[in-house]
Amino acid sequence: MEIYIIIYLILCIFTLLDVYYILPEKVIYTFYFITYLILVLLVGLRWETGTDWTPYLDHFEGIVDFESTSPLLTGMEYGYSILVYLNKLLFSSYTALLLIHSLIYYFFVFKGIKRLSPYVFLVVLLYSAFTFGVMGSHRQLIAVALVFYGTKYILSKNAVAYTLIVIIASIFHTTALICLILYFLNRDINELFLLAIVCFAFIIGKTSIPERTFELLGAAGGVGDKLKFYLEGGKDLAKENPVSIIGLAKRLVFVGIFLYSKRMISEKIPHYNAMLNFYVIGLVIYFLFSSFLTVLVSRGGLYFNIFEPILISCQLLIFRSVKDRMILTGFLCAFTIFYFIQSIASYPDLFLPYKGIFINTDYIRDLH
Repeated sequence: MEIYIIIYLILCIFTLLDVYYILPEKVIYTFYFITYLILVLLVGLRWETGTDWTPYLDHFEGIVDFESTSPLLTGMEYGYSILVYLNKLLFSSYTALLLIHSLIYYFFVFKGIKRLSPYVFLVVLLYSAFTFGVMGSHRQLIAVALVFYGTKYILSKNAVAYTLIVIIASIFHTTALICLILYFLNRDINELFLLAIVCFAFIIGKTSIPERTFELLGAAGGVGDKLKFYLEGGKDLAKENPVSIIGLAKRLVFVGIFLYSKRMISEKIPHYNAMLNFYVIGLVIYFLFSSFLTVLVSRGGLYFNIFEPILISCQLLIFRSVKDRMILTGFLCAFTIFYFIQSIASYPDLFLPYKGIFINTDYIRDLH
Protein backbone atom coordinates (compact mmCIF):
# COMPACT_ATOMS: atom_id res chain seq x y z
CA MET A 1 0.00 0.00 0.00
CA GLU A 2 2.96 2.30 0.66
CA ILE A 3 3.77 2.70 -3.05
CA TYR A 4 0.24 3.95 -3.75
CA ILE A 5 0.38 6.44 -0.86
CA ILE A 6 3.75 7.85 -1.95
CA ILE A 7 2.62 8.33 -5.56
CA TYR A 8 -0.68 9.83 -4.38
CA LEU A 9 1.12 12.38 -2.19
CA ILE A 10 3.52 13.37 -4.99
CA LEU A 11 0.66 13.92 -7.43
CA CYS A 12 -1.30 15.89 -4.81
CA ILE A 13 1.68 18.19 -4.19
CA PHE A 14 2.10 18.83 -7.93
CA THR A 15 -1.63 19.48 -8.23
CA LEU A 16 -1.79 21.98 -5.34
CA LEU A 17 1.28 23.84 -6.56
CA ASP A 18 -0.13 24.05 -10.08
CA VAL A 19 -3.40 25.54 -8.82
CA TYR A 20 -1.85 27.96 -6.31
CA TYR A 21 1.10 29.29 -8.32
CA ILE A 22 1.70 30.39 -11.88
CA LEU A 23 4.61 28.01 -12.33
CA PRO A 24 7.48 28.68 -14.76
CA GLU A 25 7.31 26.59 -17.91
CA LYS A 26 10.47 24.66 -17.00
CA VAL A 27 9.01 23.67 -13.64
CA ILE A 28 5.75 22.55 -15.24
CA TYR A 29 7.58 20.37 -17.75
CA THR A 30 9.75 18.91 -14.97
CA PHE A 31 6.65 18.01 -12.93
CA TYR A 32 5.03 16.73 -16.10
CA PHE A 33 7.95 14.42 -16.89
CA ILE A 34 8.21 13.15 -13.31
CA THR A 35 4.48 12.37 -13.24
CA TYR A 36 4.66 10.61 -16.60
CA LEU A 37 7.68 8.56 -15.49
CA ILE A 38 6.09 7.59 -12.17
CA LEU A 39 2.91 6.27 -13.79
CA VAL A 40 4.78 4.45 -16.56
CA LEU A 41 6.99 2.68 -14.02
CA LEU A 42 4.06 1.92 -11.71
CA VAL A 43 2.14 0.14 -14.47
CA GLY A 44 5.13 -1.16 -16.41
CA LEU A 45 7.06 -2.74 -13.54
CA ARG A 46 4.12 -4.49 -11.88
CA TRP A 47 3.90 -8.26 -11.64
CA GLU A 48 0.72 -10.26 -11.03
CA THR A 49 -1.02 -7.00 -10.19
CA GLY A 50 -4.20 -5.93 -11.97
CA THR A 51 -6.99 -7.63 -13.87
CA ASP A 52 -6.51 -10.08 -16.76
CA TRP A 53 -2.93 -10.84 -15.76
CA THR A 54 -3.03 -14.53 -16.70
CA PRO A 55 -4.83 -14.17 -20.09
CA TYR A 56 -2.42 -11.50 -21.30
CA LEU A 57 0.63 -13.38 -20.07
CA ASP A 58 -0.62 -16.55 -21.81
CA HIS A 59 -1.21 -14.50 -24.97
CA PHE A 60 2.35 -13.13 -24.78
CA GLU A 61 3.81 -16.60 -24.44
CA GLY A 62 1.62 -17.88 -27.30
CA ILE A 63 3.00 -15.38 -29.82
CA VAL A 64 5.93 -17.26 -31.40
CA ASP A 65 5.84 -16.00 -35.00
CA PHE A 66 3.88 -13.60 -37.18
CA GLU A 67 1.30 -16.25 -38.09
CA SER A 68 0.45 -16.71 -34.41
CA THR A 69 -0.77 -13.09 -34.21
CA SER A 70 -3.96 -14.02 -36.08
CA PRO A 71 -7.11 -13.12 -34.10
CA LEU A 72 -8.45 -16.57 -35.02
CA LEU A 73 -5.67 -18.08 -32.91
CA THR A 74 -5.29 -15.48 -30.15
CA GLY A 75 -8.83 -14.17 -29.76
CA MET A 76 -7.32 -10.69 -29.60
CA GLU A 77 -7.15 -7.90 -32.17
CA TYR A 78 -4.25 -7.72 -34.63
CA GLY A 79 -2.90 -4.40 -33.37
CA TYR A 80 -2.08 -5.65 -29.90
CA SER A 81 -0.81 -9.04 -31.09
CA ILE A 82 1.57 -7.37 -33.56
CA LEU A 83 2.82 -5.09 -30.77
CA VAL A 84 3.55 -8.21 -28.72
CA TYR A 85 5.26 -9.86 -31.70
CA LEU A 86 7.53 -6.85 -32.29
CA ASN A 87 8.40 -6.74 -28.61
CA LYS A 88 9.37 -10.40 -28.63
CA LEU A 89 11.62 -9.82 -31.62
CA LEU A 90 13.46 -7.05 -29.77
CA PHE A 91 13.32 -8.00 -26.08
CA SER A 92 11.40 -11.25 -25.50
CA SER A 93 10.42 -9.93 -22.08
CA TYR A 94 6.92 -9.45 -20.68
CA THR A 95 8.10 -6.61 -18.46
CA ALA A 96 9.53 -4.88 -21.54
CA LEU A 97 6.11 -5.22 -23.17
CA LEU A 98 4.40 -3.71 -20.12
CA LEU A 99 6.81 -0.77 -20.16
CA ILE A 100 6.33 -0.19 -23.89
CA HIS A 101 2.58 -0.43 -23.47
CA SER A 102 2.68 2.07 -20.58
CA LEU A 103 4.89 4.49 -22.52
CA ILE A 104 2.46 4.47 -25.45
CA TYR A 105 -0.66 4.60 -23.32
CA TYR A 106 0.36 7.47 -21.06
CA PHE A 107 1.93 9.41 -23.93
CA PHE A 108 -1.43 9.76 -25.66
CA VAL A 109 -3.33 10.25 -22.39
CA PHE A 110 -1.04 13.10 -21.31
CA LYS A 111 -1.20 14.69 -24.76
CA GLY A 112 -4.99 14.57 -24.61
CA ILE A 113 -5.19 16.00 -21.10
CA LYS A 114 -2.80 18.84 -21.90
CA ARG A 115 -5.02 20.00 -24.76
CA LEU A 116 -8.32 19.71 -22.91
CA SER A 117 -7.78 20.97 -19.37
CA PRO A 118 -6.31 24.12 -17.80
CA TYR A 119 -5.29 22.05 -14.75
CA VAL A 120 -3.26 19.16 -16.09
CA PHE A 121 -2.00 17.69 -12.80
CA LEU A 122 -5.44 17.63 -11.20
CA VAL A 123 -6.79 15.71 -14.18
CA VAL A 124 -3.84 13.30 -14.12
CA LEU A 125 -4.48 12.68 -10.42
CA LEU A 126 -8.20 12.04 -10.93
CA TYR A 127 -7.77 10.11 -14.17
CA SER A 128 -5.10 7.80 -12.71
CA ALA A 129 -7.28 6.88 -9.74
CA PHE A 130 -10.37 6.59 -11.93
CA THR A 131 -8.79 4.12 -14.37
CA PHE A 132 -6.44 2.25 -12.05
CA GLY A 133 -8.82 -0.68 -11.67
CA VAL A 134 -8.72 -1.41 -15.42
CA MET A 135 -4.97 -1.08 -15.94
CA GLY A 136 -4.83 -4.77 -16.90
CA SER A 137 -7.05 -4.12 -19.92
CA HIS A 138 -4.07 -3.55 -22.21
CA ARG A 139 -5.84 -3.48 -25.56
CA GLN A 140 -8.69 -1.22 -24.58
CA LEU A 141 -6.48 1.20 -22.69
CA ILE A 142 -4.45 1.88 -25.83
CA ALA A 143 -7.69 2.30 -27.76
CA VAL A 144 -9.05 4.68 -25.11
CA ALA A 145 -5.83 6.72 -25.13
CA LEU A 146 -5.88 7.04 -28.92
CA VAL A 147 -9.51 8.18 -28.95
CA PHE A 148 -8.80 10.59 -26.10
CA TYR A 149 -5.88 12.05 -28.03
CA GLY A 150 -8.00 12.13 -31.20
CA THR A 151 -10.48 14.45 -29.53
CA LYS A 152 -8.40 17.34 -30.88
CA TYR A 153 -9.51 16.37 -34.38
CA ILE A 154 -13.13 16.56 -33.30
CA LEU A 155 -12.57 20.07 -31.99
CA SER A 156 -10.74 21.12 -35.18
CA LYS A 157 -13.50 19.46 -37.25
CA ASN A 158 -11.07 17.19 -39.08
CA ALA A 159 -13.35 14.22 -39.81
CA VAL A 160 -10.76 12.28 -41.83
CA ALA A 161 -8.06 12.46 -39.14
CA TYR A 162 -10.49 11.55 -36.35
CA THR A 163 -11.94 8.63 -38.31
CA LEU A 164 -8.42 7.36 -38.96
CA ILE A 165 -7.57 7.57 -35.25
CA VAL A 166 -10.69 5.60 -34.34
CA ILE A 167 -9.91 2.94 -36.95
CA ILE A 168 -6.36 2.59 -35.58
CA ALA A 169 -7.80 2.36 -32.05
CA SER A 170 -10.23 -0.35 -33.19
CA ILE A 171 -7.29 -2.45 -34.39
CA PHE A 172 -6.36 -2.66 -30.70
CA HIS A 173 -9.93 -2.98 -29.39
CA THR A 174 -12.98 -3.22 -31.65
CA THR A 175 -15.19 -1.35 -29.17
CA ALA A 176 -13.43 1.88 -30.19
CA LEU A 177 -15.70 2.06 -33.24
CA ILE A 178 -18.49 3.25 -30.97
CA CYS A 179 -16.53 6.51 -30.63
CA LEU A 180 -17.30 7.52 -34.20
CA ILE A 181 -20.48 9.02 -32.77
CA LEU A 182 -18.42 11.55 -30.81
CA TYR A 183 -17.59 13.52 -33.93
CA PHE A 184 -21.23 14.54 -34.30
CA LEU A 185 -21.51 15.75 -30.69
CA ASN A 186 -19.21 18.74 -30.98
CA ARG A 187 -22.00 21.27 -30.64
CA ASP A 188 -23.81 23.36 -28.08
CA ILE A 189 -26.78 21.33 -26.90
CA ASN A 190 -29.23 22.96 -24.51
CA GLU A 191 -28.61 21.81 -20.93
CA LEU A 192 -32.31 21.15 -20.33
CA PHE A 193 -32.35 18.84 -23.34
CA LEU A 194 -29.26 17.02 -22.02
CA LEU A 195 -30.91 16.69 -18.63
CA ALA A 196 -34.04 15.29 -20.29
CA ILE A 197 -31.92 12.67 -22.09
CA VAL A 198 -30.28 11.60 -18.82
CA CYS A 199 -33.66 11.39 -17.03
CA PHE A 200 -35.19 9.44 -19.91
CA ALA A 201 -32.31 6.94 -19.91
CA PHE A 202 -32.60 6.58 -16.13
CA ILE A 203 -36.32 5.82 -16.34
CA ILE A 204 -36.05 3.42 -19.29
CA GLY A 205 -33.13 1.67 -17.56
CA LYS A 206 -35.45 0.79 -14.67
CA THR A 207 -37.76 -1.09 -17.04
CA SER A 208 -37.20 -4.33 -18.93
CA ILE A 209 -37.07 -2.58 -22.32
CA PRO A 210 -33.23 -2.53 -22.74
CA GLU A 211 -32.88 -6.17 -21.69
CA ARG A 212 -35.76 -7.31 -23.92
CA THR A 213 -34.22 -5.44 -26.86
CA PHE A 214 -30.92 -7.25 -26.41
CA GLU A 215 -32.69 -10.58 -26.07
CA LEU A 216 -34.45 -10.01 -29.39
CA LEU A 217 -31.17 -9.07 -31.07
CA GLY A 218 -29.50 -12.10 -29.52
CA ALA A 219 -32.08 -14.36 -31.11
CA ALA A 220 -31.25 -13.05 -34.60
CA GLY A 221 -28.03 -15.04 -35.09
CA GLY A 222 -24.78 -13.68 -36.53
CA VAL A 223 -23.80 -10.61 -34.51
CA GLY A 224 -26.77 -11.42 -32.34
CA ASP A 225 -25.01 -14.58 -31.13
CA LYS A 226 -22.24 -12.46 -29.65
CA LEU A 227 -24.78 -10.12 -28.06
CA LYS A 228 -26.49 -13.15 -26.53
CA PHE A 229 -23.16 -14.35 -25.15
CA TYR A 230 -22.47 -10.97 -23.53
CA LEU A 231 -26.04 -10.76 -22.25
CA GLU A 232 -25.84 -14.12 -20.48
CA GLY A 233 -22.46 -13.29 -18.95
CA GLY A 234 -23.52 -9.74 -18.13
CA LYS A 235 -26.50 -10.86 -16.06
CA ASP A 236 -24.29 -13.04 -13.87
CA LEU A 237 -21.69 -10.31 -13.49
CA ALA A 238 -24.33 -7.72 -12.65
CA LYS A 239 -25.63 -10.00 -9.87
CA GLU A 240 -22.13 -10.45 -8.47
CA ASN A 241 -21.33 -6.72 -8.70
CA PRO A 242 -24.57 -4.74 -8.38
CA VAL A 243 -24.63 -1.02 -9.12
CA SER A 244 -23.18 0.98 -6.24
CA ILE A 245 -25.63 3.45 -4.72
CA ILE A 246 -22.71 5.76 -4.00
CA GLY A 247 -21.51 5.49 -7.60
CA LEU A 248 -25.01 6.22 -8.87
CA ALA A 249 -25.37 9.21 -6.57
CA LYS A 250 -21.96 10.51 -7.64
CA ARG A 251 -22.97 10.47 -11.30
CA LEU A 252 -26.25 12.24 -10.63
CA VAL A 253 -24.55 14.94 -8.55
CA PHE A 254 -21.77 15.44 -11.07
CA VAL A 255 -24.02 15.72 -14.10
CA GLY A 256 -26.11 18.25 -12.20
CA ILE A 257 -23.02 20.35 -11.44
CA PHE A 258 -21.66 20.03 -14.97
CA LEU A 259 -24.96 21.14 -16.49
CA TYR A 260 -25.40 24.01 -14.01
CA SER A 261 -21.95 25.45 -14.80
CA LYS A 262 -22.19 24.83 -18.55
CA ARG A 263 -22.81 28.43 -19.63
CA MET A 264 -20.22 29.96 -17.29
CA ILE A 265 -17.40 27.59 -18.21
CA SER A 266 -18.11 27.28 -21.95
CA GLU A 267 -17.49 31.04 -22.25
CA LYS A 268 -13.91 30.39 -21.11
CA ILE A 269 -13.43 26.91 -22.60
CA PRO A 270 -15.63 26.44 -25.70
CA HIS A 271 -14.85 22.70 -25.96
CA TYR A 272 -16.48 22.18 -22.53
CA ASN A 273 -19.77 21.71 -24.39
CA ALA A 274 -18.41 18.82 -26.48
CA MET A 275 -16.87 17.08 -23.46
CA LEU A 276 -20.13 17.39 -21.55
CA ASN A 277 -22.00 15.85 -24.47
CA PHE A 278 -19.50 12.95 -24.53
CA TYR A 279 -19.97 12.43 -20.81
CA VAL A 280 -23.77 12.39 -21.12
CA ILE A 281 -23.51 9.55 -23.65
CA GLY A 282 -21.55 7.60 -21.04
CA LEU A 283 -24.30 8.25 -18.49
CA VAL A 284 -26.96 7.07 -20.94
CA ILE A 285 -25.05 3.80 -21.42
CA TYR A 286 -24.67 3.44 -17.65
CA PHE A 287 -28.33 4.05 -16.84
CA LEU A 288 -29.67 1.86 -19.63
CA PHE A 289 -27.46 -1.20 -19.18
CA SER A 290 -25.83 -1.29 -15.74
CA SER A 291 -28.50 -3.58 -14.29
CA PHE A 292 -27.92 -6.45 -16.71
CA LEU A 293 -25.02 -5.77 -19.11
CA THR A 294 -22.04 -4.82 -16.99
CA VAL A 295 -19.55 -5.55 -19.76
CA LEU A 296 -21.07 -2.85 -21.99
CA VAL A 297 -20.99 -0.34 -19.16
CA SER A 298 -17.37 -1.07 -18.24
CA ARG A 299 -16.05 -1.49 -21.80
CA GLY A 300 -18.16 0.81 -23.94
CA GLY A 301 -18.75 3.42 -21.26
CA LEU A 302 -15.04 3.89 -20.54
CA TYR A 303 -14.52 5.91 -23.73
CA PHE A 304 -17.05 8.48 -22.52
CA ASN A 305 -16.46 8.39 -18.76
CA ILE A 306 -12.82 9.42 -19.10
CA PHE A 307 -14.04 12.97 -19.70
CA GLU A 308 -15.35 13.16 -16.13
CA PRO A 309 -11.95 14.21 -14.66
CA ILE A 310 -11.65 16.89 -17.35
CA LEU A 311 -15.09 18.29 -16.53
CA ILE A 312 -14.33 18.22 -12.81
CA SER A 313 -11.11 20.20 -13.28
CA CYS A 314 -12.95 22.83 -15.33
CA GLN A 315 -15.16 23.65 -12.32
CA LEU A 316 -12.19 25.48 -10.77
CA LEU A 317 -12.66 28.20 -13.39
CA ILE A 318 -15.88 29.28 -11.69
CA PHE A 319 -13.94 30.53 -8.65
CA ARG A 320 -12.04 33.81 -8.91
CA SER A 321 -10.31 33.52 -5.55
CA VAL A 322 -7.16 31.41 -5.36
CA LYS A 323 -8.17 30.46 -1.82
CA ASP A 324 -11.51 29.08 -3.04
CA ARG A 325 -9.78 27.14 -5.82
CA MET A 326 -7.33 25.69 -3.32
CA ILE A 327 -10.15 24.59 -0.99
CA LEU A 328 -11.92 22.84 -3.86
CA THR A 329 -8.63 21.30 -5.04
CA GLY A 330 -7.95 19.97 -1.55
CA PHE A 331 -11.41 18.42 -1.50
CA LEU A 332 -10.80 16.85 -4.93
CA CYS A 333 -7.47 15.44 -3.80
CA ALA A 334 -9.30 13.75 -0.94
CA PHE A 335 -12.05 12.65 -3.33
CA THR A 336 -9.39 10.87 -5.40
CA ILE A 337 -9.22 8.26 -2.62
CA PHE A 338 -12.87 7.44 -3.30
CA TYR A 339 -12.09 7.21 -7.02
CA PHE A 340 -9.30 4.74 -6.32
CA ILE A 341 -11.37 2.58 -3.95
CA GLN A 342 -14.28 2.51 -6.38
CA SER A 343 -11.94 1.65 -9.26
CA ILE A 344 -10.53 -1.49 -7.60
CA ALA A 345 -13.72 -2.40 -5.69
CA SER A 346 -14.56 -5.41 -7.88
CA TYR A 347 -11.15 -7.08 -7.46
CA PRO A 348 -9.25 -5.46 -4.54
CA ASP A 349 -7.13 -8.58 -4.00
CA LEU A 350 -5.59 -8.09 -7.46
CA PHE A 351 -4.26 -4.64 -6.52
CA LEU A 352 -3.53 -4.78 -2.80
CA PRO A 353 -0.73 -5.04 -2.06
CA TYR A 354 1.09 -3.75 -5.11
CA LYS A 355 3.43 -6.44 -6.41
CA GLY A 356 6.18 -5.55 -8.87
CA ILE A 357 9.45 -6.93 -10.14
CA PHE A 358 11.24 -5.04 -7.32
CA ILE A 359 8.48 -4.76 -4.69
CA ASN A 360 6.70 -7.51 -2.72
CA THR A 361 8.31 -10.12 -4.96
CA ASP A 362 7.70 -12.89 -2.41
CA TYR A 363 3.99 -12.16 -2.11
CA ILE A 364 1.85 -14.99 -3.48
CA ARG A 365 -1.29 -13.73 -5.18
CA ASP A 366 -4.25 -15.95 -6.05
CA LEU A 367 -5.00 -15.16 -9.69
CA HIS A 368 -7.89 -17.59 -10.04
